[in-house]
Amino acid sequence: MRARLRSQWHLVVLGGWSVVWFVILAHHGGIAWKFFVQGTDLLFTGHDGASTRQAGLHLYATYPQLQIGPAAYAVAEVLRQIGPDNGLVAAEIVMSAMGLLVVAMTQRIAVIVRPELTRQLCRFQLILLVGGAFFVIAWQELAVGYGHLDDALALTCAVAAVWAWVTGQPALTGLALGLAAASKPWALVFLPVILLPRPASDQPGAGLRARVLALGCVAGISLAAWLPFFIADPATTNAMHYKIANMPDSALRALGVTASSTPSWDRSAQVVLGCVLGVLAIVRRRWAAVILLGAGARIVLDPGVHGYYTPEVMAGALLWDLLGPRRLLPVWSVIAFGALNVAPLLTSDAALLGRIRLGLVVAFTAAVLFGPASWYWRPGPAGEPGLRDQQFEPAAPDRLG
Repeated sequence: MRARLRSQWHLVVLGGWSVVWFVILAHHGGIAWKFFVQGTDLLFTGHDGASTRQAGLHLYATYPQLQIGPAAYAVAEVLRQIGPDNGLVAAEIVMSAMGLLVVAMTQRIAVIVRPELTRQLCRFQLILLVGGAFFVIAWQELAVGYGHLDDALALTCAVAAVWAWVTGQPALTGLALGLAAASKPWALVFLPVILLPRPASDQPGAGLRARVLALGCVAGISLAAWLPFFIADPATTNAMHYKIANMPDSALRALGVTASSTPSWDRSAQVVLGCVLGVLAIVRRRWAAVILLGAGARIVLDPGVHGYYTPEVMAGALLWDLLGPRRLLPVWSVIAFGALNVAPLLTSDAALLGRIRLGLVVAFTAAVLFGPASWYWRPGPAGEPGLRDQQFEPAAPDRLG
């Protein structure tokens, strides 16, 4: 037991770090929880005591501004029955725990796929601790500061899907991706997870069967969550076209899109771009960047600029920092945190902040997709633990530090 605790000391430290930020943010936190209270009232009772229009399965048709998936509303309804403030405290605690779960799953993915990291366990844990510390700050802003349960569920499920895939559980992979999309539709940017390499122990042909099974589970969960609303009210499509303001410091404006609100093509373009980048990363044998590139597609094309967007990039950066580069340094975790969290504290120039957000996404996308092979790790020879369908090139232990 003591040996296990010593091997997991970084998670204990990050748990304490999470508590610190919980205390810092909780007093003025939960600023978005009111939307979950309103949405669950409208969905499960048909009214919220103030609105004059009935909802139920007409929720998204009548109130398209409630851009929260049905799975997130179902979880929120359960949490509302627990604790004070309409379940806000319970939700903040649960979401804080989910952030630590994301770190733990990321660690497990890294150890399964890149087992030689355990040869330098202390160094590996130290890098996970540094990158994880930046991630926890961003995550607690989402979980406690905003109380955005839908984004928390979507990102946790996306990382869980990667974990399930590398452990050879395609049905669970599809279930996790389906729940992610049922919590927040933008999570479809992570769909390329089902194209990741299969474990080397798989039998020939198992990869195709696994992908078909995973895709079927994604489709089944997504349809089960969303189809009842479309059947009840075809005007549910209103939610797909709901527009938010194109903020002055958005990366979308930095790209030259000066429309005052969300362009009609924007939401679908986010999903398409995220999937294309994810597939390119897999083709380039840099699959560990799938989460990072999907998050980047959302950031770069979103008209909004909110702190609860940041954990998506930070989670992807942490996974990539552990599995991508040969050297174990949390480079992109540090850079992403600086660009998304620190830069707004140093300048109020909206145009500059938009260019910084855009520059961050361009920089890590270019580094991942076009960086030379010598920069990146690849699995060892066939027969050793790892994933199949890769170009094998062992990384010497002394190259890790």
